[in-house]
Amino acid sequence: MKIYLPQKKAPARKKFNYTLGIVPTAIIIGLILGTAGGIYVWIEIQPPKAAQFSSPSPAVIARAAPRAAPPLVLPPDAMPEAETPTKSIQPPATERRMQTAAPRRAPAAQAAPAAQGIQIQRQFETDVIFTTLTAAYQAYQNGDLKTAEQRYREVLHKDSKNRDALLGMAAISQQQGRDDNAMQYYKQVLILDPRDPAAQAGISAFSTADAAGKESRLKISLAQSPQSSALYFALGNLYSEQSRWSDAQQAYFNAAKLEPANALFAFYLATSLDHLGQAKLAAQHYRNALQLDATGNAGFDRVQTEQRMKQLQGNN
Repeated sequence: MKIYLPQKKAPARKKFNYTLGIVPTAIIIGLILGTAGGIYVWIEIQPPKAAQFSSPSPAVIARAAPRAAPPLVLPPDAMPEAETPTKSIQPPATERRMQTAAPRRAPAAQAAPAAQGIQIQRQFETDVIFTTLTAAYQAYQNGDLKTAEQRYREVLHKDSKNRDALLGMAAISQQQGRDDNAMQYYKQVLILDPRDPAAQAGISAFSTADAAGKESRLKISLAQSPQSSALYFALGNLYSEQSRWSDAQQAYFNAAKLEPANALFAFYLATSLDHLGQAKLAAQHYRNALQLDATGNAGFDRVQTEQRMKQLQGNN
């Protein structure tokens, strides 16, 4: 006989019902939104990745100065001719003039030796300065900046306001990366002549103004000195920094037209044409730049320039 015992039922599980209050719910939602907002802000403030793009054409990159600078060192002006004493034309003697003439004035014949001595001394100093400037310029052209700097300093010791020496020192300082010194030399030239085109072109490289401001100032200077190759070159450099190659090409062309023997002007003109895809003209001006750069110190790489020229010629 089987006896069936009643089985105990398992206790029912209690349902866990928990309802958040209004305040805790608001706090949680606020934390979620705050976290999302923080992530968004963090993403937005990250610097953008550099855009990858290729140059329109593999133009040769110039070397030399840390900053592209106008070749402001120019050959010294022709030495002034020696001053020759001239006889002053006196009006015909009259009785009135004879009466009012100063009786104690020394005769002109006695004053002539002293005046002639002063003229000889001035001419000698002029000759020395011109010779030293020529030596400085030749040293600069040969890439001997140390000797060039010594010679320009010698000139400034004799004539602290000599424009050629001040511009030479500015260009040397600029090529050596001594920008503060370069600016001081350019400013000294501008004190002598605020409209000096070479100094205006040189100091434009250090301007902290925006591109539009620099362009405006250079154009104003060009309106005042339309025959300044240095100003056109500086304007071309400004355009090339903005990849405005058509405008740069025109500015470099004007600079080269005003100074056709300048190898650096020819080189940058070729570079701008290269960027514009004008291979034939670019090759011609690369060749011209190489021919003008007899000393190899114009400021661009001759080997790379020859390679690029041959590459352009081979494509035609």
